[in-house]
Amino acid sequence: MTQRILSIALLAFLAVGASAAGVPQADARTSVVTTAVAAASYAGWQVDKSDNICGLDDARQLSNPVVVDYDRLMGATPEMKRLKDEKIDPNSSEGIQLRQKAVDRIREKCEALRVQKGYCSVWKTARHSDGRAIADVTDSVIALF
Repeated sequence: MTQRILSIALLAFLAVGASAAGVPQADARTSVVTTAVAAASYAGWQVDKSDNICGLDDARQLSNPVVVDYDRLMGATPEMKRLKDEKIDPNSSEGIQLRQKAVDRIREKCEALRVQKGYCSVWKTARHSDGRAIADVTDSVIALF
């Protein structure tokens, strides 16, 4: 959303700047349209940086991202299974340590898969404005545990 607002503001700024500089109106519109097309070519990825697990985290640089079911990954880690099986309080020092180890394991395994398969990044959630499918690699990551 913020990216879209910034793009619109940039387009308006360019249009006003072009007309103030004495550029004929047709050229100003052409410049704005050209800029809008360039902005749309990279703004199609809709991601939140906080959902990035590993790899590129700038939407403008994404080319081949994948997603995972993070909750499912957490539940599949040996650390979280131990937490559940031994009924360890998640808020205790041991529970917090186990949870952090699970997060580290997920990041480590996602990074290994990303490099191995040539993905640009791994996300908890990601989508593209044109509706293209984004591969879910949750099962592949779980297989690495």
